[in-house]
Amino acid sequence: MSNTPSPRRRPPALKTLDHTVAAVPLLQGRVLLHENAVNLPRLRHALDDDFSGVVMTGAKADERAFHLRSTVGYEGTLLIDSAPYTTYVATADEPFMVPTDELFASVDTSLAFQKARGASAALTPTGYIPPADSKTLKAVIREANKIERADTVVTLPIDVTWLNRENIGQLIAVCTKIRHPKALVLFRQFDPLEQTKDIPANLRRLLAEVEHMALLRTDLAALDAIAHGALCAGIGVQSSLRHAIPPGEKAQTNKAGPTYPNVLMPELMCFKGAESLARLYGNVDPATCSCEECDGRGLDRFLLPDLETRREADNHTVLTWSDWVTEMAGYQPGTPRKSWWRDKCAAAIDRYALENQRIGLGASPRSGFQAPAPLKAWATLPVTP
Repeated sequence: MSNTPSPRRRPPALKTLDHTVAAVPLLQGRVLLHENAVNLPRLRHALDDDFSGVVMTGAKADERAFHLRSTVGYEGTLLIDSAPYTTYVATADEPFMVPTDELFASVDTSLAFQKARGASAALTPTGYIPPADSKTLKAVIREANKIERADTVVTLPIDVTWLNRENIGQLIAVCTKIRHPKALVLFRQFDPLEQTKDIPANLRRLLAEVEHMALLRTDLAALDAIAHGALCAGIGVQSSLRHAIPPGEKAQTNKAGPTYPNVLMPELMCFKGAESLARLYGNVDPATCSCEECDGRGLDRFLLPDLETRREADNHTVLTWSDWVTEMAGYQPGTPRKSWWRDKCAAAIDRYALENQRIGLGASPRSGFQAPAPLKAWATLPVTP
């Protein structure tokens, strides 16, 4: 399970730079971890080489990815997402952001540079695609289909309203015409899947009707996507990497003050802020976790803003969902895997009332635990063949 490198072998991706090496087999079925490129990278022993990998994410992604390969010695699947969509809005004339400080800069230059930095496949530098901007979305088709590489994944950083009832048909039609693998990045303040109640079902429809679709920079929606046929998916190590916000907007937060980790609750299958957990479990025994990082300790222990506490919380979260990915892999794709995921989500929903009863609180947002709307959808939407 460990991805610790052998000292006698060079990382495979540094040797396999050819653009003819197809992206699909390298990414198929993986749930990747979006690491924050602000920090120096390190090995995550919780990541399974067979089922996972890393997406180095942020302005320094290429530099950090190269460090992860050449210095840290990471040998697993790796993508480089410099996140141009956080600063650049795509247009009908220029849907891709290319370097402005190079004389002969092009999309191909950007893709080749990612491979030279150790990426297993290359992500197009697509800008943010605003709501209902059909011309820009169609321009992505035009420019993407000019790319003569097998190693390319076309990034689609879209406002989540593209998954609404009014727009999903057009989005599917556009994605079908792109001949490369595609990767959605959903935009909205807070959780994009809570924008309207039909988003989870429409996302599943997109995955069912379009071949080789991925969902990046998300939360447990990554597992729902894999269960329903996504090429691959990516979960952010921090809440800021589990969705994106449009260029020019400031991230909205529920409160000011110190920033504490968000913690994945294994039994409830939700992320909860450390401050909320400390409050909810202030007078009762906390929920515990048996992962390697927690070793039976309580989940209320992360109310500290220091780096070591954040690393501990992140390790717990990665270990927890990695176990679910491994468990999912034991079920055949299609109905068996979808049924397992539905039943797992339904069991988590049932535990909310039990946990609220145990701690003596109700299920309102101001008192006890409340199941997220996407989790409710995953637990109740019908399993389709």
